[in-house]
Amino acid sequence: MNQLMGGVMAVLGIYRAFPLVHGSQGCANYVKNTLAKHFKEPVEIATTGFYEISAIYGASDIIESSIKNILENRDPDLIVTMTTGLSEIIGEDIQRELKRISENIHKDNNGTYLVGVSTLSYRGTHIDGYNNTLKEIIKTITEKNKEKNKKLEGNSLKSDKINIIPGFVNPGDVKEIKNILRKMNIGYRLLTDITTLDRPLRLPKERFPKCEATVRDIEESPNSKSTLSFGMEGIDGAKYLETLGVPSYNLKFPIGIENTNNFIKTLSNISGQEIPESLWEDRGYAIDAIVDGNDVLRNKRVAIFGDPDKVIGLTNFAFEMGMEVVAVLSNTETPHFISEIKKISMENNGKITIFEGGDLYQLHNYIKKRPVDIIIGDYRGRYIANEERIPLLRVGFPVVDRHGYHRKPMLGYNGALRIAEDIINLLIESSEDYEGLSIFKNYY
Repeated sequence: MNQLMGGVMAVLGIYRAFPLVHGSQGCANYVKNTLAKHFKEPVEIATTGFYEISAIYGASDIIESSIKNILENRDPDLIVTMTTGLSEIIGEDIQRELKRISENIHKDNNGTYLVGVSTLSYRGTHIDGYNNTLKEIIKTITEKNKEKNKKLEGNSLKSDKINIIPGFVNPGDVKEIKNILRKMNIGYRLLTDITTLDRPLRLPKERFPKCEATVRDIEESPNSKSTLSFGMEGIDGAKYLETLGVPSYNLKFPIGIENTNNFIKTLSNISGQEIPESLWEDRGYAIDAIVDGNDVLRNKRVAIFGDPDKVIGLTNFAFEMGMEVVAVLSNTETPHFISEIKKISMENNGKITIFEGGDLYQLHNYIKKRPVDIIIGDYRGRYIANEERIPLLRVGFPVVDRHGYHRKPMLGYNGALRIAEDIINLLIESSEDYEGLSIFKNYY
């Protein structure tokens, strides 16, 4: 997935924010179509409608007219203009254009923030797009409130709230993070909340889908006690807030038991709150499910692909369940993916083949030569799964061929419980379908 996909996800996770794609209609439609299929919800994305004449003579006029249209018709709190490969190639300077447009339309603008982000589609992935876009949003909004933030530099004026950057996840994951925070009675500010894409069908239709992340939260984020982010998804926004005096904590995604333990311990240390009995209960249920399925899970060979930090979390969890991770793939290159997977492999006496910046063709060739019992990844893994007659656990983005997936958590103890049970059931079902698998002989 390209950077634009991640940029739009960051914007859609903020209440009364509107994404504007500076490119052709096809660029916006690709993102809109994929998100609508994954979340099964309507998605609104504006586009400047880039045509051939714009590529030759420039497109500053259509950026301005697009922003005026959005202000007049939707009156949002935030408009984020994102570039595409086409607008980048002709050398469009989105920051300079927005500065000029802000001066032109200041009389018509009722306090709406205008943010510009370079989300060129020929470099990076949706993970980079999410990270870069959120940083630009935080930077632009907090810089405009610089004077107010200076007064908060003294710790005595800071609140006890914790900024949470959930990353490029599903609504079910954000709900699970909120569930943990509420059980621990911790005040928080979500800086993106993608539950906007899982709303009940009620009339009248909401002008903007509701969520807990607002522009006001971002304005006040320098007033928080700390910021917590996962992997590289939002880490630059957290680091920027660190320059404003907000300490940041970067953790692994709370996938599986140990990573969730670390997340909850960190929350407890920052807030001073005790870990409540209800979370110990959730932990106990997840561990019980793993123990119950031990005879099915033990020593099963698994291949995992997807976003780098989710793959790291899932690799940790697979080893926790007694499985053998033999191959991992991520098409997003990061400074830490290979070293982290090697570390996990050494800790578990494993031998993992790593594909970074690769594609599913490489993983498929690997599996042809060294069969696995199950694949974990998004729906595109079904082509390997169907050909090789291997079960696929759908995890990550996108999952367009299943309903309700986006409501299921991957994070926290409840996410661990769900993933463990889904893997166990898939392995049992596969043993019924494919009698040649070793699990058939072991289980029955």
